[in-house]
Amino acid sequence: MLTPQFLRFLDSLQIGMMIIDREGMILHVNQVGCQLLGLRLSEVRQHHVSRITPGADIMQVVRDGKASLRVEIRFGDKTLLVDRIPYVEEGEIIGAISVFQDITSYEAATRKISEQERELHQFRELVEQLYDGIVMCDRNGIVTMINQAYCDFLETTMEEAIGKPITEVIENTRMPQVMETGKAELGHLMRVGNRDIIVSRMPMREDDKIIGAMGKVIFNDLRELRSMVDRYNIMERKLDYYRQELKRVVGTRYSFDSIFADHHLLKETIHLAKKVASSRSSILILGESGTGKELFAQAIHGVSARAEGPFVRVNCAAIPKDLMEAELFGYEEGAFTGARKGGKPGKVELAHGGTLFLDEIGDMPLDMQVKLLRVLQEKEVERIGATRPTQVDLRVIAATHRPLEKLMEEGRFREDLYYRLNVFTISIPPLRVQTGSIIAMAQHLIQKLNRELYTSVTGLSPRVEDVFLSHSWPGNVRELHNVLERAIQLADHGLLETEHLPAYLQERKVVVNGESLTLDLEAELAKTEKKVLAMALEKAEGNKVKAASLLGIHRASLYRKLEKLGMDVT
Repeated sequence: MLTPQFLRFLDSLQIGMMIIDREGMILHVNQVGCQLLGLRLSEVRQHHVSRITPGADIMQVVRDGKASLRVEIRFGDKTLLVDRIPYVEEGEIIGAISVFQDITSYEAATRKISEQERELHQFRELVEQLYDGIVMCDRNGIVTMINQAYCDFLETTMEEAIGKPITEVIENTRMPQVMETGKAELGHLMRVGNRDIIVSRMPMREDDKIIGAMGKVIFNDLRELRSMVDRYNIMERKLDYYRQELKRVVGTRYSFDSIFADHHLLKETIHLAKKVASSRSSILILGESGTGKELFAQAIHGVSARAEGPFVRVNCAAIPKDLMEAELFGYEEGAFTGARKGGKPGKVELAHGGTLFLDEIGDMPLDMQVKLLRVLQEKEVERIGATRPTQVDLRVIAATHRPLEKLMEEGRFREDLYYRLNVFTISIPPLRVQTGSIIAMAQHLIQKLNRELYTSVTGLSPRVEDVFLSHSWPGNVRELHNVLERAIQLADHGLLETEHLPAYLQERKVVVNGESLTLDLEAELAKTEKKVLAMALEKAEGNKVKAASLLGIHRASLYRKLEKLGMDVT
């Protein structure tokens, strides 16, 4: 029943497919289907369908011989759109086929703009299926099938056309050339009689052999096509507008469910973040680059009382100093040369009723820190050139990878602003301290990337696991994600090997059974430097000024070394 050729065809499809026999035993699930279900074929084959979702009513399809179409089913965190049809062979029902696809990402937008989305979807279905004629021929150019619409257009009949050379049925046809070159011709203009039509021609293959060709008349009236394109473009513009409005209002893409937490330190951090999310107070998120500070900020906003309000992000390190004030606080018309007509609200105003996320707050200039402190204290903002302030209601979440205490000592960060922001502190642990969960996190990211990249990587080889566990991951989760995204696309399937990794990881020192497989001078120097710093601090009883003196270096240099090596700088 299921030939190797048929199974290869199923695995080439970009939708999930499952086939069962009359008894409900699973005969095959294609590659995309396994990815959507999060299971391997070996885990489901020859198991009863009742153990796998989707499959709740597929046995009814077998018993009644009637299809079950367009059914939405929840499977884990996904929503699947499922069609089930009986599998008939020689007039007898021998099983059923389930076709399913992931529509999770469309649910939220569908709820907000369902009418426009439905209309656009119906319109696209119309465009895809609106063929005014279809014809097929075999390798010798003999017509094997032609529909009535095409016969009417050519002023012939099926009986007259089928069995004849296609060059006798359709003048100026290029079907023989398509079979000769093996290349499809899509959307070509063709003249038949005194009419211009748009056609597509495609070779038909069996394995690697061309066995014929198919031609489709997409439009036999170009005026209708122009009208349809105009209406389609109008729909697209409307939909883009609603999508932008929806994105502006909702403002966030991530939730706590987006955070993979397998380590107890990260679980404790998430627990604390959920507790403080319900408060109105400011939050300071500390963490190295790539640990997911903005992800935490969005998740906190999403479960707070301000979730329906905007989430406005400001990267204090990315905005030039000269533009910082206008970007944060806005300006009135004519406030300065080049000011926009009508003025412009700042990020603080835009965050009214929601959350203002100040990323890299440690890089904010001192004069802006003074003005931000006034906003937090007085709950009002004054645009450049304005004569009166505007009341704002917002919550501030700030984040930084820099040691603010050290910046305060150096006079580069205001102490009063620090205590205004630091009502609640959330410290995100770096990836290198989550040693026990790095491999689990890598496996989680592999599954996610497989779905996005349509790959089938199964995991990490033992050698790659050793490399991952020995690496310090200075870029944290962002670095891990980028390494895996690159490796998965190189490997495509199976296990990730060291040759799929970036060069700097291939050269990592890995110790197996006490034997060093690769030398790493930088790592060895870092270990020695860390040991010497720890000894100096111990001898100085934790006094960093005294420790710097013992080491013969400036206090600022000591702080930089402690921060670089991940040691306590407080």
